[in-house]
Amino acid sequence: MLFENISLIQVAATTISIYLTCWIIYCRFFHPLRATPGPFLASISRVWIVLKTMRGDMEHTQRALHKKHGFLVRIAPNEVICSDPEAIKVIYSTKTVFQKTDFYDAWIPPNNGYPGHFPTRDEKAHSERRRIVNNVYSMTSVLQSEKSIDSCTQLFCGTMSEFSEKEKVVDLSLWVNFYAFDVVGELFYGKMFGVMKERKDISNIMKVLEFILPTFTVGGVLPSYLAKLYIFSSFLFSPSARGALGAATKIQVATETAVGTRMKEIEESKDDKRDMLRKLVEINVDRGEKINFTLGDIVVESQTAVFAGADTTAAAINSILYHLMRNPTAYKKLTVEIDAAVTAGTLSIPVAYSEAIKLPYLKGCVNEGMRLHPSVGFAMQRVVPTGGAIISGFYFPEGYHVGINPAVVQYDKEVFGPDAENYNPERWIEPPEGCDLARMDKTMIQFGAGSRTCIGKNISLSEIYKLVPQLVRLFHIRLADPSKEWKTHNYWFNKQTDIQIYIEERSFR
Repeated sequence: MLFENISLIQVAATTISIYLTCWIIYCRFFHPLRATPGPFLASISRVWIVLKTMRGDMEHTQRALHKKHGFLVRIAPNEVICSDPEAIKVIYSTKTVFQKTDFYDAWIPPNNGYPGHFPTRDEKAHSERRRIVNNVYSMTSVLQSEKSIDSCTQLFCGTMSEFSEKEKVVDLSLWVNFYAFDVVGELFYGKMFGVMKERKDISNIMKVLEFILPTFTVGGVLPSYLAKLYIFSSFLFSPSARGALGAATKIQVATETAVGTRMKEIEESKDDKRDMLRKLVEINVDRGEKINFTLGDIVVESQTAVFAGADTTAAAINSILYHLMRNPTAYKKLTVEIDAAVTAGTLSIPVAYSEAIKLPYLKGCVNEGMRLHPSVGFAMQRVVPTGGAIISGFYFPEGYHVGINPAVVQYDKEVFGPDAENYNPERWIEPPEGCDLARMDKTMIQFGAGSRTCIGKNISLSEIYKLVPQLVRLFHIRLADPSKEWKTHNYWFNKQTDIQIYIEERSFR
């Protein structure tokens, strides 16, 4: 009779309450990561990391947590972030492989082939695929298309010259994005997308990225059983998402068409232009069947460059230029170095990559821009392999997740000096006392680390070292409102917007 008065709802509520209580007790007092400090909610649920990710400022949150708790911080029941520079060679080792976590599953495109270098978690498949295309992405290969990059740089500078004459405010962040996208078009398809010429996002590429980056990033930190459902519902119920999906579909079709056209041109020997798409097609034609390198794989390669390479490169260039404008003394020193090199005949216009990388202060400014605001501002999480691992003096059992955020470790004072939070290009010429240049270089992981270092790194660096010095040589740029800071949105890629500037053409006599 007693149980007849107890409703099913009460039974369910009591059961859930008991389960949650037991779970909290386990997570706090018996879990293998129980000794790792961090927010209370993060230790018992993924709700904390989901909410923080949705805000789009994870790098600030994680820096504050490391300042409070030290090298290791628990950000989910089974997940830890690390800020120890010495842990880079452990977590991202090329010998003992820490595989990518299920965070990357959210980024896998809906195809049946190789998903691409970034999201694949199969290390063997990644290694095999990367060996096939590595030479295409080498700096030697990229610089075979240096004149194509020059054409984009000339168009960019020509447009800036026009803006200078009109004395109008320019959104630098927008135009750098235009530039980066058009460079990808030149390198992969033999022609620009046309966004600089048309002065608008004509293919809606940026619209696609504005939606998919936060969607996939949030989906990635959700429990794996909710990730796909969240992404699907986002596209299903959001009108802007459906518009982005439609644009993405058009880009896919356009990419497939471009690949098909390029294959036909090569077969008919219509031109000998050495763009990257041609090189990928040649691999397919010469030995594609033998190594299982298909037309679909070429499409994935080129789409990855569009969706990832342009945005990350633009973020790096924006940061380099923004920090120069914020630091007039450094800006003046860089201008003097570039002017002197041009006068001496060691730097040409258009700028040659091989000449630009020899300028020490330019290198310092590039490194500082990427150090203070790396294009990736999220922890690159990995799965602890069989047998576990000792990281920063703590033993992690196999299967748990741990990773390092470039936007945190690149602020380390032991590596970069006591002024690590400040902009100081000189540290790359004369390292602060007790600091080592080689160690500084190894701690710069904005392009990833180990076997998963970004395959498009050389494309990005070539653009940076060609555009930045040419822009500084030909123009003087300044913030329209120095009291106003840029806006940043950290959804894996840490993008900036609203960098409003005035630009003046320099005169030389």
